Amino acid sequence: MGERAEEEAGLGADAVAGRLGVTASTLHTWDRRYGIGPTGRDPAGHNRYTSGDLARLRRMQQLILDGTPPAEAAEAALDAPSSEPPAPRGHEADDIPLDAPAAGRDAARATQVDGLARAALAMDELAMTDAVRSALRQEGIAAAWDQVLVPVLVGIGRKHAATGSYVEVEHLLSAVVSRCLVTASPPEAVGPDRRGRGPVLLACAPDEQHSLPILALAAALTEAGVPRLMLGTRVPVPALSAAIRRAGAHTVFVWSQTAETGEASWLADLPAPRPPLRVVVGGPGWDPERLPPGTSFATSMSEALDALQGA
Repeated sequence: MGERAEEEAGLGADAVAGRLGVTASTLHTWDRRYGIGPTGRDPAGHNRYTSGDLARLRRMQQLILDGTPPAEAAEAALDAPSSEPPAPRGHEADDIPLDAPAAGRDAARATQVDGLARAALAMDELAMTDAVRSALRQEGIAAAWDQVLVPVLVGIGRKHAATGSYVEVEHLLSAVVSRCLVTASPPEAVGPDRRGRGPVLLACAPDEQHSLPILALAAALTEAGVPRLMLGTRVPVPALSAAIRRAGAHTVFVWSQTAETGEASWLADLPAPRPPLRVVVGGPGWDPERLPPGTSFATSMSEALDALQGA
């Protein structure tokens, strides 16, 4: 009853965003770009979304999920009658298989995950960028990665494993996340280490090509004020050893995404400066039972950040 009364009075952008699984700024962008926005006003003169506005937005969102470009979807939604659209058909297979919300994850964070997943499936780059930037700003880089970005990326990976499709969705989302991470925390934001130590080195294991996690970790370290150098994908062992010596690094983080790149014996052969080098690894490719003594294994971005900051 309360929800119905609220709709009759008109809804604010935050309420509509929650129902659609997008952010309020995405709604403002759709209004500005495509002219599909609130048509109602409250007694104070503020914009309010009517039930007809909500129906049009839901129709637009469904058309986008069907593969219609956002501008065409908005035009079709505006031209259609303002009654509620029919229930979507045949899109169960297009759902991203997200894990159930972790205990304690609030409704706002669950909405962020759902909104990003919807935008990714719709290939809506504008909405994806808005959702990623909003998560990074509100949660901080480490928490946004662990609790918003990773659930969607993993869910898309599961869809690809089950169907062989969705490669284009994964590539676009990875590109959007990469751009947002670079702009959110540029390396020039951090000065030299005040204790005179070299930077944290971030690298992918030899032959490992998945570099998005270390890009996220680099941004999180910068946000925390920790100098770092990111060496990128497929770093040969001799090159990593040379970088440790040349940069005077005190800590190294190595990522492995697959078991094929998670052979760990070479980690014991890295240089042994004074004080001793701290080696931290992360990623599903490593077998924690096979890591050399003294090597730390981080199961999340937050764990990696704590280990690297405390080294």
